[in-house]
Amino acid sequence: MRAVLDASAAVNVVMRTDRAADLIGALEGCDLVLAPTLFHGEVANTLWKYVRAGVIDKQTALTRLDEARGLVDSFEADEGLATEAMSQAILHAHPVYDLLYLVLAMRYGARLLSADGKLMELAARIDPSMV
Repeated sequence: MRAVLDASAAVNVVMRTDRAADLIGALEGCDLVLAPTLFHGEVANTLWKYVRAGVIDKQTALTRLDEARGLVDSFEADEGLATEAMSQAILHAHPVYDLLYLVLAMRYGARLLSADGKLMELAARIDPSMV
């Protein structure tokens, strides 16, 4: 199975939240895990928020960022996804950032792994096989 891993799911995995076990189980069933390059900035920004909130320290955040990167087998350049993602974002009134992941999943016939409920609802409406 192929999957596209978004930043929200990756952060849940590396922060070992209650949702981590289910996400790890889904990842273990994959032979290819993809993400747009936006993934790096989104994961880093979320981990920075954990540092600012005093939940983790800088070194832990850096370690978790490396762990998150390691969950993905291949990164796709955002520039090749942006036009289609923007078109889909306009069509569905949903942020372009999220649609980068969705478009990547559509292109590869992949399952979308996300902790974002609204994004998963949209994916289910567009193509139920993605969820």
